[in-house]
Amino acid sequence: MDIDQLRTFDRIVRDGSFTKAAARLNVTQATVSMRVKSLEDALGGALLQRGRKITLTERGITFLPYARRVLAALLEGEDALRAVERGRLTVASLRSLVTCFTGPVVAEFAAAHPGVEFDFEEGRHRDIAEWLHDRALDLAVMGWPNLNPLLETLTPLAIFRERALLVASPAIAKRIGPEPTLDRVFEIAPQFLTFFWWQVTPEPIVELRFRAKASSQMLFRPGLQLIEKGAAVGHLMEPTIREELESGRLVDLAPVDMPSINRDTALVAGGDISGRPLIEGLADAFVAGAAERGLLHRDLRPSR
Repeated sequence: MDIDQLRTFDRIVRDGSFTKAAARLNVTQATVSMRVKSLEDALGGALLQRGRKITLTERGITFLPYARRVLAALLEGEDALRAVERGRLTVASLRSLVTCFTGPVVAEFAAAHPGVEFDFEEGRHRDIAEWLHDRALDLAVMGWPNLNPLLETLTPLAIFRERALLVASPAIAKRIGPEPTLDRVFEIAPQFLTFFWWQVTPEPIVELRFRAKASSQMLFRPGLQLIEKGAAVGHLMEPTIREELESGRLVDLAPVDMPSINRDTALVAGGDISGRPLIEGLADAFVAGAAERGLLHRDLRPSR
């Protein structure tokens, strides 16, 4: 049994004709017949019912999906090898960092390497952990520390750190007043929002839920809109709202009795990247981009 035989069998089934299959495969009809006969001999019986119309035997119906699975795997393997020759990078990022950090870095790197192909995915931490476990990524930016037991040997290339700021609209901030306490914030704030930023929500934020008049867990965009409308306050990651802070659409309340709250993320590799210059180059770009944005906490790469 060989690949040509499987391809020929599949082509006959698709075209319903030995003659058409021979034309598509650019071989003689005698070659098509010989390949099918050899395949049937190897499998111990007829796969096709010959006649005015070609149909599958019971043996052929049973074998066809397995033949197509082999052919599909072969095509995937050939495509993967072509990708190596051309250069392809598979990258994933926490969704919350795509707009403010990872997306611009990948876009700039792609512009500088026009022949390189990219598979760039976004998701939550658990999505990225699953992709890494399946060895489907070259590089990823994920939550840290890693709490997934299936990835216990994962070693970060760099640690990034973002500040979580308790923010409000200018109108709510004015009512709260300067240098507020948390009691003053929750006396005025209509509602406190929490977000899906964390693997495990920090204890100080959990405690604030119980001090608020009302508390909701929101996605970033609708939560941001609620805060900008003065309907809530909440912790947002500083890089994601830099523009809103600079324009005055949001105010960092900075309560005097609120502890500093940070979120750490990590740049990790799906395998050994030494001697793979494209992946090493993109890792360099991520670390440089994080430093430029004030996000780089530690560069853990060897000889750095």
